[in-house]
Parts: sequence; structure tokens; C-alpha cells
Amino acid sequence: MIEGILFDMDGVLIDSEPIILRAAHAFFARRGITTREEDFQPFVGAGDRRYLEGVGERYGLTLDFDRDRTELYELYAQAVQEAVSFDGVHDFFFDAKRAGFKVGLATGSERHKALINLAAIGLKEEDFDTVVTGEQVVRNKPYPDIYQLTALSMGLSPEVCLVVEDSIHGVVSAKRACCAVLSLPNSFSSSALAEAGSDVVLDTLSDFGRFSTIEAFNARLKQLIVGNTVVYGANRIDAAPTAITPQLFDEAVAAALESWRNAYAPYSQFKVGAALVSAKSGKVYSGCNVENSSYGATVCAERNAVLHSIAEEGVVGIDLLVVVSDDDPPAPPCALCLQVLSEFCRPETEVHLVDIAYAERRDGVHEVYRFGELLPHPFIFPAMRQL
Repeated sequence: MIEGILFDMDGVLIDSEPIILRAAHAFFARRGITTREEDFQPFVGAGDRRYLEGVGERYGLTLDFDRDRTELYELYAQAVQEAVSFDGVHDFFFDAKRAGFKVGLATGSERHKALINLAAIGLKEEDFDTVVTGEQVVRNKPYPDIYQLTALSMGLSPEVCLVVEDSIHGVVSAKRACCAVLSLPNSFSSSALAEAGSDVVLDTLSDFGRFSTIEAFNARLKQLIVGNTVVYGANRIDAAPTAITPQLFDEAVAAALESWRNAYAPYSQFKVGAALVSAKSGKVYSGCNVENSSYGATVCAERNAVLHSIAEEGVVGIDLLVVVSDDDPPAPPCALCLQVLSEFCRPETEVHLVDIAYAERRDGVHEVYRFGELLPHPFIFPAMRQL
């Protein structure tokens, strides 16, 4: 259950990204450099130091942020009065306070800029249980330090905190800190924020709705998470299950057969090929068994396919698994592979066991199981069990 809410500042509480961009343009213009908006985009959410120095590096200009920030913030202060808070910010913030949440501010910006921003939108430092700014951490976002420090400063574990973010760096920082993340597409697209690991992406905080208790908040959050994602083992995937067409099934069988041909099995002489279909992309990833003289270092075909998919996409959901073996009946995944697969499969995930004859489109054996039939009670680490 969420007990604390941690707010990023720029792009979440205040529409300050155009203001800092204008100030930075002016800063570089004074040095004879005409910068473009896209120059700054890779550094959004990484803190003002990186925002300024990163662009300086692109133009061969060595900056000293400890010296140059005074000028930058003077330019910023001249324009910040034009900034506004985003829709729903004040209702959401004060609902959280009245409900009894501990509320923290975690901004990669310097303290001086944070106080300017708060004043511009009618909030005070005292409205928060704690305020952590960029100069208080050695490693800024995307490292987890700032959200870990903010949570611990309020006496909470990061695992019971929700972070409200708008940037890729910020989402990655919060997830590395083991926080839940609600993102707003004010600086990056909804799809990019979801891909970075956001648990929920809303257009505005008004879309969350009003709440008066911690219990009501958590019920609404659960509703949003379940409504936007599908549970695959220990993971929620922001994608609907893939429609397994006959063509896609044939592609998976062909990929598993090709991997079977490449299997390295000099000790057992028992070759296996496997292929899975990713829920996020609909792509097919295959693998074969690779044996080792120590035996314990052997990698089964099913785990090889999982490793292949994760190397290409990150966390995946498995909508189909095909296993090819020269056995009668075709061999199922071993217990170790089933446990690994359980991190990424739904109970309804189809597992197709086929022999070589079937895979080569000759008469052969083809057996179909639901993953839940093969492993009805997988072990999922308690902290990873989904609501």
C-alpha cells in the first residue's frame, strides 16, 4: 500500500520546461551560440547542471555550473512568472495532504530554483514533509539516489512510495529506487514513459480523480494499474495479449526448428529448440540448448529463448511458447525452465510441444498445454507479486 507521494518539480508541478529552455537559450546566446530545443532534450530531467553543461559540451564550450548557475537562474527568474501549474496539481496535492499521506519534493534542480518555482505556483517549502534538491545528491537522475533519500527522509521505505514524474530520466530513477510511478506526458510521450517503466500514465492529475483517504487512493491506483496492463508472471506489461494467427504460429515453429538444428548437445545428444512470442512486440525469439562439460552450466532451449527476448526488448510477456524435440512424446520444459518462464507467462499462455516431423510439416506429434497446467503454483518473490 502506498503511504508516501514524491513529486518531481519541473514538468510535474509547474510548466517550467519552456522557461528554463528560454533561459538557457539566452545564456548561450550571450556566448555567441545559437542553440536548438532538440539540443536540450536528452538532458531533460537530469538536473540543471547536466542540462546546461551537456549542451555546452555539444558546442565545445566548457562551463562551470557552480559559477554559471547564478546567471542562468537570473534569466530564469525574469521569465518564471509566466509559468503556470498543470491541470489538477493543486487538487491532487492537497487531497494527498488531507488524506494523511507523507508528501515529498524530489527535484534535480538546485534549491534556489526550486523555491522560485514553488512561489510561482503558490506553494511553500513548508507544505512538504521533506524537500530534496539536486545539490543534496552526488548522483542525480537517472540514478535512484534522490528518490531513495526523499523517501527515507520521511521515514518511509521507497517500496511504499508513489513518484509523480514527467521525464524518462525521472521514471528510470524512481523505478531503480523501487518506487511505483505515475507519469504525466508533459515532456515526453505517453508511450516513451510507459516503455521507461511507468506503472500508470495519465494525461493530467485531474484524470486520477479526487480522493479523501489513503485507502481510496490505493483502490484507485490499483484500478488504473490493472486497467492499463496485463499481468505476466511477476510483471505487468503495457500491451494487450498478442493475437496468435496461424501465420505467427508457423513462424514460431519454424524458428524453434531452426534453433533445434543449431543446438550444442555433444554430451546428451538430445537437441531442443524453442521459440516464444512477445506480447509487447509480437516478435518471435528463439533459442537452443547449449550444453557444458560441467553439466550445471548447461542452458536449456527455453531459457535461451527468454534470454534472447530480454536482450532485445527488456522485460517481456510470453503469449506463446513452442518447444521442438526429437522425442515421443515431445519433451516439455524442465522444472527449472518452468520456474524461469513463470516470471513472464500468464496461466493461459499456450505451450506447444512438437516433434521434428511435425515441425517439418510431416505427420508428427503436436501437444498443447496451458502454462498453468504445466506449473500450477510457481514461486513468485513476495515483493513482486501483483495486486
